[in-house]
Parts: sequence; C-alpha cells; structure tokens
Amino acid sequence: MMETEVIIEREIRLDKPILIEGLPGLGLVGKIAAEHMLTELNAERFGTLYSPHFPPQVIIEDDGVVRMMRNEFYYWTAENENQHDLIFIVGDHQGQTPDSHYELVGKILDVSQMYNTKMIYTLGGYGTGRLPRHPKVFGAVNDKSLIKPLKEAGVSFEKTGGAIVGAAGLLLGQGKLRGIKGACLMGETHGQIIDARSAKAVLEILCKLLNLSIDLTKLEKKAKETEKMLEKAMKAEQQQQQIMKPLPIGEGPTYIR
Repeated sequence: MMETEVIIEREIRLDKPILIEGLPGLGLVGKIAAEHMLTELNAERFGTLYSPHFPPQVIIEDDGVVRMMRNEFYYWTAENENQHDLIFIVGDHQGQTPDSHYELVGKILDVSQMYNTKMIYTLGGYGTGRLPRHPKVFGAVNDKSLIKPLKEAGVSFEKTGGAIVGAAGLLLGQGKLRGIKGACLMGETHGQIIDARSAKAVLEILCKLLNLSIDLTKLEKKAKETEKMLEKAMKAEQQQQQIMKPLPIGEGPTYIR
C-alpha cells in the first residue's frame, strides 16, 4: 500500500449529514464518545480508510485472525424532522507525521463532501492534569455564528486559547477552507487516563445540539470503575510512601540483649 485508500462498501443516500469525528486522542475522550454514540444508535458501516501512515502493525482479533489498522465510516439516518443524518469517522489511529495528518483529514473531508456535509463536530479531550467529578466541556469553532448555540447547550469558551492537534483541529481548519462549518467539543480530562466520564460529558452536550436521546448508563459505569481503580492506586502509593519514609532520629527500633 503506497497511499491512503478509502473503500466505499455500500451505496447510501443521506440528506446533508453532520460529520462526527471520534478518533483516538487525549484520554480517548472523543473515541469513547463517538463509538458509544454510534453503538447506541445502531449506526451502520459504509466505508473503510486504510493508510500507510498508520503504525506498521496489524490488529489481532479475539478469534486470532489479524486485520489491517483502519479508520471506519458509519452512518445513521434521522428519525424525525428536527434531527440530522449523521456520518461518523472512528478507528484505530491518527496519522504519525504532519503530512499524514493533512492527507488523512483531506480524505475524510472528501468522503463527507460526497454526501453534501455542511457541519462537523469533532470530539476530544482538554488536558488539565486532573480528573474532575463534573468535567466541563470546552469549545472551539471555525465560524463565530456557532458560539451562541454552543454556549446555550453548556459549552464553555473560557479556556480555549492554544492549539488543537490532529484531526479534531484540522477538520475544522480544512473544513472552513471547503465552506463547511465546524465545532470542536473538548471534555476536561487528566490527559493520561482513559476518561469515560469526560466522554459522557461531551456526549450530553452533543446530544442536546443534535436533538438526540441515547443511554449513557454504560459510560457512567465505566467512569466509576476507573475512579475506583485510581483510588486503589493512590492508596497503594500512599502506603508505599509511608513504608519508605525514614524514621526520625531516636525513633528507630530498639534491641534488648
């Protein structure tokens, strides 16, 4: 394989769908959120993206059979008039170099424009070095007209200076050049921990914006499991620190001979 390839596996018809990106990133927030959403909506796969820019490895499935690393396109059709058709892009990996990020995002936008996409939501994490019980969702947009409805849905714009690395940012930047509006929803997260609670916070906002109702019980359960594991790890670390703490002079063990 010498170049990135998209295989459209089934012909579909969509009415100006919204693109939702949930590729791996900080805390896996976007990946968890998008994959939970498409599972709950019973979205169906219609295309696959393969690329030499993914790591040089294969994935071993549960049955022992290997497959190439890939990103996948799914679709869902609106059930009533106040909803939108949706396209999801999820998968194993993002690009590994600046050039590859641009190429992969270009391919994703090419597919989106095949179906006349006019809006993009990218999902990700906003690293703060802590794991809050009630994560905020921060926003960034490529068109000022999107700020008001996002604020009304609960998105904060108070700390969004800086940069958005990878597909979550480039889809907004390159999308704007192609006339597609876009917003990035970033859940507050530690940054080095898989964060289901932050993903849940992002999905709560996204569902408001899309007039959707999906079950978030499984995400809440995963979040509680993660918090319990962290609490155990912190207690173990504190106990280890106590064991290693030197005793004050004169308070060491005494011996009777």
